[in-house]
Amino acid sequence: MSQLLSQKVMRCARKAAPACLTVWALALAACGGSDGTSPPDPLQPYRAQVVQWTECDPGILGHPSDAMNALRGSQRLRCALVRAPLDWGNPAHGDITLAVMRLAAGKPEARRGALLFNPGGPGVDGLNLTFRLWDAFAGSSPADAQGARQLRLLDEYDMVGFSPRGVGASTQLQCGTNEPSRFVDYSVTGWDTPGNLANVHYNGRKTAEACQKNPLTPHISTEAMARDMDLLRSLLGDDKLNYVGYSYGSWLGAWYAGLFPDKVGRMVLDSVMDFGVTMEQALLHAQPPARQRLFDEVLAPYAARHADYFRLGTSAAEVRAAVQALSPSVQAVLGEALSGLSYFRVDANGYLERITVAQGLDAVRQQVPGLDDPDAVKAALARHVFDPAIPARDAFLRQLAWQQFYPAYVSTWLAPPQRIALDSLAAAGAAVRCNDTPAITDLAQWTATVRGLADKAPWYFGGLLANHACAFWQRPSVAKPSLQTLQPLDVLFVQSQYDGATPSDGANAFFTQLPRARRVFVPGDYQHGVYPYTDTCVDPLVTSYLLGEPPAQRDTVCPAHALERDALLQAQSKSSSAPAAYLDPQKARALIDAFKRGLQGDGRGW
Repeated sequence: MSQLLSQKVMRCARKAAPACLTVWALALAACGGSDGTSPPDPLQPYRAQVVQWTECDPGILGHPSDAMNALRGSQRLRCALVRAPLDWGNPAHGDITLAVMRLAAGKPEARRGALLFNPGGPGVDGLNLTFRLWDAFAGSSPADAQGARQLRLLDEYDMVGFSPRGVGASTQLQCGTNEPSRFVDYSVTGWDTPGNLANVHYNGRKTAEACQKNPLTPHISTEAMARDMDLLRSLLGDDKLNYVGYSYGSWLGAWYAGLFPDKVGRMVLDSVMDFGVTMEQALLHAQPPARQRLFDEVLAPYAARHADYFRLGTSAAEVRAAVQALSPSVQAVLGEALSGLSYFRVDANGYLERITVAQGLDAVRQQVPGLDDPDAVKAALARHVFDPAIPARDAFLRQLAWQQFYPAYVSTWLAPPQRIALDSLAAAGAAVRCNDTPAITDLAQWTATVRGLADKAPWYFGGLLANHACAFWQRPSVAKPSLQTLQPLDVLFVQSQYDGATPSDGANAFFTQLPRARRVFVPGDYQHGVYPYTDTCVDPLVTSYLLGEPPAQRDTVCPAHALERDALLQAQSKSSSAPAAYLDPQKARALIDAFKRGLQGDGRGW
């Protein structure tokens, strides 16, 4: 063995990194053995395992349609548990389990391969969530051109969903400690004090310590998940990975493509994270300004266009002033609620209704200053008029204030401390965010960054205070692949202009660096998770790409759906409704909406 190769092997022995597998292979080939043979590949037992496909647990499938119910006991719809290395760099450390669900191609003779789905997060379970999308496609109309394309997807692909490592039915990661968290003031006027910052740092440090006590934590990363997907590709018998990734799933898809560019088949990245920056920059730093922009440029003008209904102001400036006039403590609770409603265009009315509800609770504060007497608060809400013109809406908003907004206020400001504990979704999300790329560890620099974002987006910056563990995290040796590796690939981007979770500025920056990529872009909308869009522009382009026919243009613009109150004033064009693609459009939309809501993960606004 050469001296240079020996040095590389020794460095890799200390790191046990996935990239070192190549170095070990070179070393073994160079050394050989006394009989001229090389030791066995330590990953071969995983690649050669026989997957035992069995009937899926009905609890995974939820309440499928008649079309899917017929498949419950068939050989076509099956689930399995697959063994993968805990540590891809050192398989001797043991195994984890990956849960997989497959809806086999309806026409085996036309099979293109498997099509894997990841619904994002990081940490969202891809089993029952993606099943809802397939269920919608199963109700497509063969008499409609787009409906026929969607049925072809089910006929020509094995549709595959899986629980990423750390969540769902796969080996789960959880973090917890008996130590209680400390109170944090999330208001724009109260967060930046020495005592509050000390509590923020304490919670972040204790969360990091709790997670890193779990030996699984260092192995929950996009690097490991990408290698898990390549194992699934191999076990499914495919030379290429076909993939649809939403939100964080776009980051996972890009990472896979960077590791295995020669194994990329059809790849759709929908609602795209900027792969050219750190995870911290792409999520925590980019989201608050994007959500402020969504409010300023889309939702405040929408409220003003329908001032007689929303009653928040006759101009966008008046709507913004209505939020600015709220007390800081109510603003902080409203900011989290509005962040959580920034994902789906069908929530536009609910988004603006939360502002009216916040105004009502703020008015109640004049009668019950601390809002700490629930009976008094309930009585005051009963007297408050939320909508003087529409009694049913008035009653609905009052109920919303009492059952949702006030409990959120209590949780933020009045609840006793709770012990620090992260369920599998939250724990896996934290592990991926902190393991993948470096975060700001200098606390003075971190504070300066938060100050800048609080100035730009005073109602939406709270996520930086709630997700502070990465500053205290011991990162494993993981290196994000270079963008240059992805440049020859013809992946398809799908993006809405005002997406508040995966902002279009970052998606645009990523897209411009991939000269062979194509994009389907929806200006004016903020839908997170665009496809399927139930239209005659986005859906045919994306489905045709998956069926081997990429868009002719590098960048295609599709018209946006109108928001609900706008749609009432204009007849929806056929190009934006496309009900003919489904036999039962209402049922299909319900399934698609359920799928898209699942992309939000645990539903926290931050």
